[in-house]
Formats: sequence, structure tokens, C-alpha cells
Amino acid sequence: MKLSVCKYPKESSLDLLKNRLVFLHGMGGTGNMWRPIAANLETSYELLCPDQRGHGDSPVESIESESFTPQAFAADVAETMEAEDFTPAWIFGHSMGARTTAGLAHLRPDLCQGLVLIDLGLSGDQGGGIGTILRSFLGSLPTDFADRTEAREYLTAHCPDASIAQYLLAVSRLNRETGRLYFPFQTEALMKTTVDALGTPTESWIREFAETTGKPVWILRGALSRVYPKDDFEAEKSRLSNVPNIHFVEVAGAGHGLPFEKRLEFLKLIREQILA
Repeated sequence: MKLSVCKYPKESSLDLLKNRLVFLHGMGGTGNMWRPIAANLETSYELLCPDQRGHGDSPVESIESESFTPQAFAADVAETMEAEDFTPAWIFGHSMGARTTAGLAHLRPDLCQGLVLIDLGLSGDQGGGIGTILRSFLGSLPTDFADRTEAREYLTAHCPDASIAQYLLAVSRLNRETGRLYFPFQTEALMKTTVDALGTPTESWIREFAETTGKPVWILRGALSRVYPKDDFEAEKSRLSNVPNIHFVEVAGAGHGLPFEKRLEFLKLIREQILA
């Protein structure tokens, strides 16, 4: 399916053939949440930030009949990139978006100049350390709240990770008709995603992409993250140490929300190392 997108800058006369960046949000997010990152990059790069299926302005009509595997998410991104004439590009994926990034690299490596997978493991339960708890949390999440205070209190008490709670609060929207706060995603779609993602061979896809294309892959972890456990990070780094174009970087002081919690460090990493 063709996804709803945010593009930065909206118009550009620059020759950006080698400077296209696709940013994929995590579970519960939207493309618009990358706006603070785009504000610092759009003078040098062209960015495409889609709402992935079941999120934001990319709803799915029949959730039960649709697939929510990383391959299905990746096919959406490929279709959207081609429709927007936005190929090839660097693909940045945060959390759930990291699985989509790996899926895209597997399905359409020709669309990818390089990959950046942000704070989601390549193995384990959906590639994340709190998958089972997250499914339980989503299943009991209310559809809306009276205001941000009520939402914040609920998330603080029930969300399995503080970074995810901040993330969800940041993307929340106000229903102008009811005056109530809601999250811009289809909860049933997120629940199905947590199931359909089980068994994803993310590590195999990443190795395959790196070895067959020779293109760079960056694996980033927030040093305080509970979603991407330290032990998983070190084990995956060791297993892939024989692939020289895969780079592992841990960012001090960051949790799961690495790009947003440590925005300046993240931007510096992009400019001075990843895209240098």
C-alpha cells in the first residue's frame, strides 16, 4: 500500500541523488515525529518520513485480512519510495522501523544505499527485550484520555519502558470534536504486528545485505535501553564481527528513544560518521 508521508524540505532545487534519507518510526509513532531531526538535516539532505501501515494517516481497512509482518511493512515502503521517486536512499529505522528496514534490505536491496537500525535487537522475541510485556500493555491500553495529564499518569504506571511512554505521549493527538486525547494508531494493528513479527530472521537479512551488496550497515543502541539488552547487543556484535561493513555503536546516556533523547549526538553521528 502507498503510505502517507512527510517530506523535508517540501521543495528543493538541490541535486540530492546521493542525499536521500528515509526515516521509519517505531511502533505507535508517525512520520511527523522525525520533524526535529529533519529540521537539522533538510538543508543538506532530502528526507521521506512515512506513516507505516496502521499508524497515523496510513490506516488499514481490514486488519484481520492484512499481513503485519516486516516484509509487508517493507513492501509498503518500497512502493512508496518508488511512487515518490525517492530511490535509492539511506534507510533509518527506529525500533519497529528497524525490522522494516531489515525487511526492505532483504526484499529490495537495490532501493537502499545503506541501513541504520536504531535500538532494536537482531534476535530474540521480535528482536526486542520486552516483547511479551509490550503485547500485554497494548491489549489493555485505553482508546483515549481526558487530557495529557491523565495519559501521562496512565503511561507512567503501566508502560513497560519510560522511553516508550514518552514516545507515545509525544505522538498523541487531540480529537477536536470530543476534546479528548488519543494515539494515532490502530491498536489492533499493533497487536497483530507483535505476533506477525515473531521469528523474523533480522540478523540473517542484515548479514545477507551487507555481504552481497557491500553497502554499510549501522546498528545503534542506547546504553540505557531495556528494549535492546546489552547482552544481545554484544552477542550480535560478536557474531557479525567478520562482516567489516557492519558497524555497532552504543550511545551513552540514551535509552530506547535514542534519536530523540540524544538528538545532538544522533545528528553528529549521522553527519560525521554514517554519511561522512
